[in-house]
Amino acid sequence: MNRDTPPAWAHAADLATLGLLLLAALVAFTGGFRIRLLGVLLSVRTPGRLLLWAAGITAVRHLAFRGSPIHRDTARRFAEWKQTDRYAALFVPDVTPRRGADASSRVRIAVFLIATTALLTAVALAITAPLVWHMRDAVHDPGDPLLNLWTLDWIAYQLRTDPARLFDGNIFSPERWTLAYSETLLAPSAVATPLLWMGVNRVLVYNAIFLSGFVLSGVGAALLVRRLTGRVPAALVAGVIFAFLPFRFSHYPQLQLQQAEWIPLSLWAYHRLLDNGRLSDGVLLGGAIACQLLSCMYYGVYLASYVAIVGGLLWFALRRFDWVRLRAIALAVVVAIALFAPVGRAYLAAHAVVGERGLSEIASRSATWQHYLAAPRNNRLFGWSAARFGAEERNLFPGIIAVGLSAIALWPPVSAIRLVYAAGLAWGITLTFGVNAPAYRALYEYVPAFRALRIPALAVILVGFSLTVLAGFGFDRLARRFRHGHAATAMAVVICVGVLVESWPTPMHLAAIPAAPPSIYMELMPDAGGSSPVPIVEIPVMVGGDQTYMYYSTFHRQRLLNGYSGFFPPSYLHLAGAMRGFPDERSMHALRSRGARYALLHGEFLERAEYDNITRAADECRCGLTLQGRRSWADREISLYRIEY
Repeated sequence: MNRDTPPAWAHAADLATLGLLLLAALVAFTGGFRIRLLGVLLSVRTPGRLLLWAAGITAVRHLAFRGSPIHRDTARRFAEWKQTDRYAALFVPDVTPRRGADASSRVRIAVFLIATTALLTAVALAITAPLVWHMRDAVHDPGDPLLNLWTLDWIAYQLRTDPARLFDGNIFSPERWTLAYSETLLAPSAVATPLLWMGVNRVLVYNAIFLSGFVLSGVGAALLVRRLTGRVPAALVAGVIFAFLPFRFSHYPQLQLQQAEWIPLSLWAYHRLLDNGRLSDGVLLGGAIACQLLSCMYYGVYLASYVAIVGGLLWFALRRFDWVRLRAIALAVVVAIALFAPVGRAYLAAHAVVGERGLSEIASRSATWQHYLAAPRNNRLFGWSAARFGAEERNLFPGIIAVGLSAIALWPPVSAIRLVYAAGLAWGITLTFGVNAPAYRALYEYVPAFRALRIPALAVILVGFSLTVLAGFGFDRLARRFRHGHAATAMAVVICVGVLVESWPTPMHLAAIPAAPPSIYMELMPDAGGSSPVPIVEIPVMVGGDQTYMYYSTFHRQRLLNGYSGFFPPSYLHLAGAMRGFPDERSMHALRSRGARYALLHGEFLERAEYDNITRAADECRCGLTLQGRRSWADREISLYRIEY
């Protein structure tokens, strides 16, 4: 036997080592397994022992036979395998569609984008009905939508009046950096701000941004899949799948969770970078990642990890190793960091006040396999599954058609790009498992950004995106069986209809939003000394329910001791506790220590007897409250008091 040719036992040891390494990776991603086989309980929860066994077998193998190390033997065998018919039956090379840079090509792309945008807009308006008839006067509910409406309005107002203090929102006074307690929505604000400056209705702007999340997400996915397959019907299917993932309809209130368009655009830019190596594509990639961070921090952080893994695998799989592309990737990192740096500084300042998420809080929002069987409760076809398989914010059903087309894409023979996106799918699933997977625990431990995220299950957007890309490949495989393009187009239409049927929600519930605030706020302006804002408190102080006060503040611009956000500062929680006995000594001390000048007592949020008791006590007390006025509102009454010092 040749001294450099490993014996059979060495081959077996090498295969055992590779098997243990793959199993360790699977355990790290999924959190392990526990099965009973032939009466014996097998349980593997962490990859540590598997890695130790792999290291031990490798050490023994190399001590006993040093002629051909495992890495050389594996590489040699893989090269030999690639020349066999079995390899050809399993793998095919990626076929990159030819793309011209002439004027006619650019016109075709422009027509494709316009037509896709128009189609997805029409579907978005229909699927979110009856919102289309109430764009100016209603939102889904008076909770998170009003928080995000306030955010868009505050950014537009502050950029015009005092941009240096952009992140010092007029909530939780006297705290600073309060805009960074939740999503800053700076990327959507790039569109909303000019509209608000022109005087467009606030609610209309909010709803337009809300709907744009569906449309632009689909357009981005269609653009990416068109580049990867060269087929417009495949791109159309992918666009519809990603735009109307069932998951989206359980998160109507969260504007930021609809802003997923930068995910496909980031991968589109990355594929351009790998194809061309241009620095401009590096700028596009970095800008897209930064825009996702500035639209939704959850998606942005998850996207960064996804691009690192999928991008790295694509780089190796497509063998694009050169300095030109490495330079473009480095530029993308620099651009992303530079664009996000100001917001990152604000988040760090806010973090010093509000702290970070604990593991127990994250565990309560981590997914398991059964949550992928649960559709949103408002899903017409599968809404029943939410009660049986789902949990709060963990109804992760991805759609039967998307999964089926992805399976077709991954049926042999497969290509490198499809395998890479399958790895991205596995990574997305791992992230949704949160603390149920060791990989996420490691990210929580060593990557600070993950300690600010409360809901790992939101990484389902990466699962949906990966399935979207694979579904595009799957449809392309089916379409190539047709000789005529019209047949492929007809099949695309049928599949798109099927996707919409399994995603279609019940009619959206709406909450009417007043076009103007209560007239009592006008009493503040002359007594407040003109346009200079003063601290005010709105009573009752409702922890988790002060969004209506924030909406009113988009008109009067005073500084609120109240507030609502993703985090609550300790000072606000202390104030809320002290205000339960208003107007007693403790509550008045809490208000004066925070510099409050006015108190508004909202009868519409209190029982009549409770409101009457509080106003009577406030009118009669000698605690420094002076009645400024009372006005009717919503068939009730609001009282305004000035706080004397």
